[in-house]
Amino acid sequence: MNHLFIVNPVAGKGRTLKIIPDIKKLMENHSLSYNIEITKAPRHATEIAREYIRTNGNLRIYAVGGDGTLNEVLQGVAGSTASLGTIPAGTGNDFLKSFCSKTDPLAILPKIIKAEPVPVDLCRMNDMYFINIASAGFDADVVANTQYLKRLPLIKGKIAYIGGILLSLIRLNNYQATFYIDGEEIHMPSVLLSAFANGKYYGGGMMPVPSASPDDGLLDVCLIDGRTRLKILRFFPMFIKGEHIKLEGVAVKRCHSVRMTCPSPVHVNADGELFRLKEVNIELIEKGLNFINPENT
Repeated sequence: MNHLFIVNPVAGKGRTLKIIPDIKKLMENHSLSYNIEITKAPRHATEIAREYIRTNGNLRIYAVGGDGTLNEVLQGVAGSTASLGTIPAGTGNDFLKSFCSKTDPLAILPKIIKAEPVPVDLCRMNDMYFINIASAGFDADVVANTQYLKRLPLIKGKIAYIGGILLSLIRLNNYQATFYIDGEEIHMPSVLLSAFANGKYYGGGMMPVPSASPDDGLLDVCLIDGRTRLKILRFFPMFIKGEHIKLEGVAVKRCHSVRMTCPSPVHVNADGELFRLKEVNIELIEKGLNFINPENT
């Protein structure tokens, strides 16, 4: 059994690098075969995972970082027999919350190297994979505007995120879309946001579809009608807690595949990766990935 740790040095404001000595000590104390690779650029994690999978048969790969790092490694692991785990050392570690309440990477480490992988569902969206949640509309606009503000001098962290919300409200753009959910056609002239959930949490713990489970063989879809700025301010406290699903104008569907088409491109967010797309095709791959659940010891 070979263990590969792929470390994103940028994740978690650099705290991932501080974990490396703990990884080395733990693995050597257990006399386990391991490698540590530090990424050097965006998408490098995908290349590292693919190269190791090509030359190693029985491989466990751990993404050391946040959900973005996990998604990058996933692109290299999907379709292989390798097992994938995550050491939560980034700013967002939402997928792991569907399995484990622990957030301290040093508490996760000794458990995850012994844990048995469990089969979980995987999602393919157009030409990439996601494991947690994809969404389109207002929340993806917030991600886009937050990223824009972070590029400006002196605007970082929570200030950028709050600014991203305010900018998205100012530029509010409910969008038009047609959804094909397992073949059922749903035309919506005004959509605030749509979420396609394999996992339960995103955005630091928000629950767009509380019923979502990564191993039930179903994709959970939440469609929310367009709203005014004032109604959004009233709506989002409930959305954060997952209490929005009973509100008027909110529909939840469970399916194996979904297609969304729009007259013009909209922001789409998948596991933190941002796109502008007119069409999204999502297919659930049941038990498509071996995920190392630290609680499964």
